[in-house]
Amino acid sequence: MECTLDQVPLGEEAVVLQVENESLLGSRLREMGITEGVRICRKRQAPLGDPSIYMVRGCALAIRNADAAHILVRPAHISVAGGFENRRSDR
Repeated sequence: MECTLDQVPLGEEAVVLQVENESLLGSRLREMGITEGVRICRKRQAPLGDPSIYMVRGCALAIRNADAAHILVRPAHISVAGGFENRRSDR
């Protein structure tokens, strides 16, 4: 169940599958820590809906919806292989 980052509901966590490679935007997003496999959570949204605040690697980033549409994600609760989630146990 893949979608783009701008479609992730508030408070939900997702895993980045792909960041657009072709543009300067893709390079800038990767420089900010949005890389394949990283978890990202949509925390807040501006009153008029754009931009949204995302938590990535412990940092809050404001990303416009038009830019978030270039990031392919899947919900974090959906496992990749055979119903087995890749999570560290809480210690």
